[in-house]
Amino acid sequence: MTMSNLPADKMQIEIERKDQTYRFDARSQEKLLYAGLRAGVPLPFECATGTCGSCKARLSHGSVNPGWQDAAGRKHLRSERRELLMCQATADSACKLRVVAGIRAFREDDICPDHYRGVVSKWEKLTRDVLRFEVSLPSPVKFHPGQFFVLQAPGVDGYRAYSMVNFAPQTDCLEFIIKQKPDGGFSNWAFGPAREDGEIALFGRLGRATFHADESHDLFMIAGGSGIAGLMSILEHGCQSDYFSRHKAELYFGVRTQEDLFFADRLASVKSRFPQNIGINIVFSEQAPDTRRLPESDWFSCQHGMVHEHALPAVSTGAANTMIYLAGPAPMVDALIRPLILDAKFAVNRIRYDKFS
Repeated sequence: MTMSNLPADKMQIEIERKDQTYRFDARSQEKLLYAGLRAGVPLPFECATGTCGSCKARLSHGSVNPGWQDAAGRKHLRSERRELLMCQATADSACKLRVVAGIRAFREDDICPDHYRGVVSKWEKLTRDVLRFEVSLPSPVKFHPGQFFVLQAPGVDGYRAYSMVNFAPQTDCLEFIIKQKPDGGFSNWAFGPAREDGEIALFGRLGRATFHADESHDLFMIAGGSGIAGLMSILEHGCQSDYFSRHKAELYFGVRTQEDLFFADRLASVKSRFPQNIGINIVFSEQAPDTRRLPESDWFSCQHGMVHEHALPAVSTGAANTMIYLAGPAPMVDALIRPLILDAKFAVNRIRYDKFS
C-alpha cells in the first residue's frame, strides 16, 4: 500500500536531455526526482538525499521551491544558471528542466519506486555506534538485493538513505542498520532519548548496486562499516537461490576494532552453507585482532590494516566473470574505483556501488 495522504494536486514536469524529452506529473510538495522515478523516468541520481549533487538540473521554465537549504550537494550548483537538486526541489507550477548528466535505462525487471509509510520498531544495539531496526509496511513489497530506501524521521528535515539488510521475494518487513554520526539528523533521532516506535515516511526502491542471479557472475565485495548492509542482502539472496553452489563470492569487511564488528554470526552462517565457494575476510583498521575473543573466527580470515590494502591485491586482474561491489563511506568508494579500473583492468560496468552518506 503506497502512501495515501500525498496531496492530490499535480503539475506537469518536462525534462530535456539532448534529443530526449520526458514528461510526468509531480504531486504538490513531491520531490521532482521522486516524481520522475515513480513515473518510470530513469533520472540521474546517486544518494537521492541532497548529499552528492548527481541529480543536478537547470530550470528553464516555471517556478520551484528549492527545498533543504543545507543540503551538501548545493555546493555543486550555480545559481546564475538556475540550477537545482531534483531530490530537494518541489514544483510550484508546471516546469521545464534540462538535465546534463546521462540517463540510464532501467532493467526490464526493475520496479518503479513509490512513497510509503511504515512503522519503525525492534531497535537493537549491535555495537557502541551501530543500531539495527525494522520497518513494517502495510503490504508486501519487492526489491532487488543491494537496493535502498530513503527514510524521513518525525521532526527531521530531509530524507536519509539506508540499504536493506534482509531479502525476500516479497516482504512487509524491511531491516536496516544505522551508524551514529556527529550532527546527523536521523542519527541523532535514532540514538536519542526521544526516539519512539512509530510511523515514518519512506521512498524507494532505489539504487544500482544490485545483484541479479541471471547475470551469472562471481562476486568480489568490499564493505566498510555499516556499508555491509546491502551486501548482506545480496549474500542472503545468493544463499536462498542456491547461487553460491555454482559461483564464488569473496567479501572483505572493514571495521575499526573487534568491539566494532557486527553480523559475525550471520556471516558465519553464510560461509557454513557454501564453505568452498564463499570467502569472508574481516579487516581491523585500528588494532590487530585477538582471534581468541572473536566469535566464530574459524570461518573468517582476520587481518589488520585498511580494508582496501588487503582487498585490492586479492582482486584477479580483469577477471572476466567477476562483478565488483563496493559499499561504505564515499571516500572509501572513491579510493577504490580508480585502482580497480586502471590497475586491475575492470570495466566500469563491472563495478557497482551507490554513494550516499
